[in-house]
Amino acid sequence: MKRLKRLVTIVSALGVLMASIPFETMAATVKTITSVTINVGLEDISTGETLPSETSFSTTSESGNYVYTNNNRYEVSDLDWITSDSKEMKIGSEPKMKVTLHATNADEYAFKGGYQSSNISIKGGTYVSSNRSGTDTLYVTFTFKPVKGTYESPEDADWKDSGFGNARWSAPDNGSGAYDVYLYRGSSIIKKVEKLKATSYNFYPYMTKAGTYSFKVRTVPYSSTEDKYGKNSDWTESGEVYVPQEKVSDGSGQDSGTASTGAVGWIKNGNTWSYRYPDGSYLKNNWSKINNIWYLFDGSGIMLTGWQQKGDKTYFFNNDGAMLTGWYKSDNKWYYLNPSTTSGVEGALITGWISYNNKWYYADSKGVMQEGWKQIDGNWFYFYPGEGSKAVNTNISGFTVDGEGIWRK
Repeated sequence: MKRLKRLVTIVSALGVLMASIPFETMAATVKTITSVTINVGLEDISTGETLPSETSFSTTSESGNYVYTNNNRYEVSDLDWITSDSKEMKIGSEPKMKVTLHATNADEYAFKGGYQSSNISIKGGTYVSSNRSGTDTLYVTFTFKPVKGTYESPEDADWKDSGFGNARWSAPDNGSGAYDVYLYRGSSIIKKVEKLKATSYNFYPYMTKAGTYSFKVRTVPYSSTEDKYGKNSDWTESGEVYVPQEKVSDGSGQDSGTASTGAVGWIKNGNTWSYRYPDGSYLKNNWSKINNIWYLFDGSGIMLTGWQQKGDKTYFFNNDGAMLTGWYKSDNKWYYLNPSTTSGVEGALITGWISYNNKWYYADSKGVMQEGWKQIDGNWFYFYPGEGSKAVNTNISGFTVDGEGIWRK
């Protein structure tokens, strides 16, 4: 009986103890959302059309235009175009959108501090960036797949009134600025000029026999990017011109290859590109801003790509030769290329501290963005993995960093 009384006493004491524990400590721990998947789709847009309104998108299923998550931990709460929805789309355009995600139950699920392309999957588009607001809201910016289409044909293909062989045409509204032009005598092709960056060409050096001549011209992709998304236009045919025997050319001025067609501007020779002036000289060992894009050429006049050193600065040029600015990812490492035209050197690789969107980042001597715990000038800082920004006024795994981001013992 004594033993039974003792057991009842113990059970009663345990009940009182359990009742005294705050409810919050018994609640389930909030789970971190470690990865995000967003399904996106945009119905076919023809060149010249504008983007559909955000309200036309389904946020719950793959239907028509859609952006949805198919996940019970978070959901789409808002959509905003970054690309203006009044802007007419062209071939290769990549419409950009920002989606707002909310945790469906903030007491149970929370977004973590930093995400990147490795843990945010955009099915049907391309991840650009992300940032968090509190623990229950995540903003993700992405681009839809580039707009595909067929270029419009050149217009008004005809011969100039003066002399023989001066072919001309007008550029279409939706074009690449590059053309294939073929010269015919009767039904025989006499001369081909491809990817010509001009709206006229002198065929007279090839009119070496009497006969009736005509030409065809079509719009074609020029850059490697345009090649992926743009298709050749239909041919536009010129009228005919008859060249009598006494007016035929002696062949002077003919070229022997693509790089010496007499065309000006961009010239392709094998797998390399150069830029030629009307006087026949080439851009060499220098910069040039062409169509508002910076390019760099070596001492032989070849357009450079990839990482390049110029003076004491480092730059990066994509496969089309365009100098990049802003954040750039290579071999799973992030670099920051100065985007400013008024401060520092535009496009130059930044090392050291970087101020971006009201946050601080740090790049080492090679320009690589730092992540995790790093010692800089004798102080320890924490940079969120994947996202790279410096942590301030917070606690990282039990270590407090102050308003300057410094952990002090």
